[in-house]
Amino acid sequence: MQHSAVSELCLHLWIKRFNESSIDGITYRPKSGRPRVMPPSEVSEKILPVINDPKSAGRHHWTAVGLCGWLREQQGLEINYRSLVRYLHEHQYARRIPRPVPEPPDKERWKQEREEFVPQILTLLEDPNAEVFFGDEAGFEGDPRPRQRWIK
Repeated sequence: MQHSAVSELCLHLWIKRFNESSIDGITYRPKSGRPRVMPPSEVSEKILPVINDPKSAGRHHWTAVGLCGWLREQQGLEINYRSLVRYLHEHQYARRIPRPVPEPPDKERWKQEREEFVPQILTLLEDPNAEVFFGDEAGFEGDPRPRQRWIK
């Protein structure tokens, strides 16, 4: 007992629960707490479609504050910011803030290197033994100003 970091009372409680319900009696049980504001089905039905298509709400993109306000005003949902962010994280959404691309010091040389790189990347794409990965933090948009977004 001294080396187990478990009190004698806790050990007796585990033995009692095991004797009453076998292994199910000592497995983890969620702690009691305040019930959720919205069931998962309602989150999937009312929030996720608007996040995936902000144009349906007349928006280009969402911030969590903007989405929370819109859900309260337009949908009449009683939801606070923290609950909304928790629901977003549970559905694998994350806030991303793209960084602007710095201007190259020698723009003409940069353009020339890009033109020379095109045939190289095309040969790599056609090669069945090569795997080509594209990494882009900012995405492609007509407006170059960086904006934060909630994306999967």
